[in-house]
Amino acid sequence: MTDDRRDHASSAGHPWHLIIWALAGASFLIAVDIWTTGFGPGLVRETGGIEIASALLYAYAAIAWLWTRSGDNWKTSWQVPAVMLLMMGREFDLDKKLTSIGVLRSDLYLTDMAPVLDRILGLIALAFVATVAIRLVKMGAKEFVTGLRMRTLWAWSIVGALAFAILSKSVDGIGRKLAPFGITLESSTSLQMVILEELLELGIPLMLLVAVISSTTRATRSSRTSLK
Repeated sequence: MTDDRRDHASSAGHPWHLIIWALAGASFLIAVDIWTTGFGPGLVRETGGIEIASALLYAYAAIAWLWTRSGDNWKTSWQVPAVMLLMMGREFDLDKKLTSIGVLRSDLYLTDMAPVLDRILGLIALAFVATVAIRLVKMGAKEFVTGLRMRTLWAWSIVGALAFAILSKSVDGIGRKLAPFGITLESSTSLQMVILEELLELGIPLMLLVAVISSTTRATRSSRTSLK
């Protein structure tokens, strides 16, 4: 069988069942949370079903990437699962819990409010995040643009993830944003907006998972090429 035929045959072998498991797991966590705490403010707490489902889906997407890639891909593209794990940490607010003052706060570095060890940990964390971001842009930007032009599912799934992120941020604190215009939201509406924000955030890792799964054939082809 030629390489082209192998690629065509493998296109039907995407592990789409991983999406079903992800949706089933997320639905289960949210359903249990609603059953135990009701459909109310408890649903959007930090340890609520929606937020935990979002965090775990980032880890799930990272594991799916590692599972569907070869060791060579791990060495050259480790920044891809790394950014998913970083986003999982963000869902768990690790940027605020890693040090006595949030890692992203300038007070940690420009004042003496935190111990020296906290500042060192913060700098290490920022250096790692910067390394991941630079590698993503440097090694993936060109391929991503090409993927958009070719209308590949993996590239547009990433666009979908970005769209969910933007929409969730636009809904975040909507009551506070509307207050200067004299618009006051009812408590029930505010709760619905918070729930909508959390659900939009849930869409981000799901879209990344779609990108991971739909790009498995591309990764397989690249690995074969590197072995020639």
